[in-house]
Amino acid sequence: MTETIGVRPTAFEDTLRAVARKAGGARTLRHGDIAFRLAGTREVVVTADRDGIRVAPAGERTGTRLIEVFGDPDAVQAVLSGKVEGRKQFLKGGIRVRGDLRYLSDLALELGLLEKPL
Repeated sequence: MTETIGVRPTAFEDTLRAVARKAGGARTLRHGDIAFRLAGTREVVVTADRDGIRVAPAGERTGTRLIEVFGDPDAVQAVLSGKVEGRKQFLKGGIRVRGDLRYLSDLALELGLLEKPL
């Protein structure tokens, strides 16, 4: 996985890179971008393509945007780090998602971020 964030990464970005490394081996992973647009932070994108998977600022994205995740960075980080089950946080309104929900659900299930599909 290539890391291209040009400034000191935040705790959220560190967590996101750890999840991206795990996602690199996921059978449900598709080529394209998953963008994280979180309150008070810069937009960060996970891009998967034939060259691998990488985390980068939004201006460096290269693929088709498959999913956009919106919300509080602490709420999203809690899901990505496994402290909170993703479906519960989503249904509670702590996270909003735009794009291919079925793909997000399948990938999150495989990564252990959801207990049940969305």
